[in-house]
Amino acid sequence: MPEETREVTRSVDVDAAPDAVWEVLVDPDRRDAWLDDDDSRDRELRIDHADTGSTLTWTWWHNDDPAGASRVEVVLTELDTGGTRVAVTERRLTPSFTARASVSASASRTWDRRLLGLELLLLTAGLCVG
Repeated sequence: MPEETREVTRSVDVDAAPDAVWEVLVDPDRRDAWLDDDDSRDRELRIDHADTGSTLTWTWWHNDDPAGASRVEVVLTELDTGGTRVAVTERRLTPSFTARASVSASASRTWDRRLLGLELLLLTAGLCVG
């Protein structure tokens, strides 16, 4: 499987402090609010690692395709403006030939929409600093 289909990285700069972003990442209800697409809702999610305030890593998979699991790492970086850069990398864990399992160009667009959802959630919750 070519490397470009095994990993996707996207990022967004948000006008919210890292602590506020962190709370939206780790609270399951808030996380579900920005991971609200059909693909996300159909997945099981297990938190693997949390470095408070900076990195959250989870593994997720579809129940009918556990071999298609991928690992998602979210890294927060404080910006000079008081905002936060949110970088997300999703990596396939094992090669698989299922159509749903590949991390592809459509996954990049999906993560762009998810990060926009995160930004809108922070804005509507009044957590933005700008």
